[in-house]
Amino acid sequence: MVATYADRDLLQSGWLVGEDTLAKHGVAVVAHVGSGRIVLLGIHVQHRAQTYGTFKLLFNNLIG
Repeated sequence: MVATYADRDLLQSGWLVGEDTLAKHGVAVVAHVGSGRIVLLGIHVQHRAQTYGTFKLLFNNLIG
């Protein structure tokens, strides 16, 4: 796993349903398949409402 959710207090702003389901689970996971790799991102990095900091997650995986 590349990144995981914290074990508690996940909500920073707005509302959250299912915090106990997300806690301690992967936000970003890399799986090697054959000679390639699959990058799984658990957040909408391309969504308009996300911060500019999350764009790196999307674009680095597209070109990497």
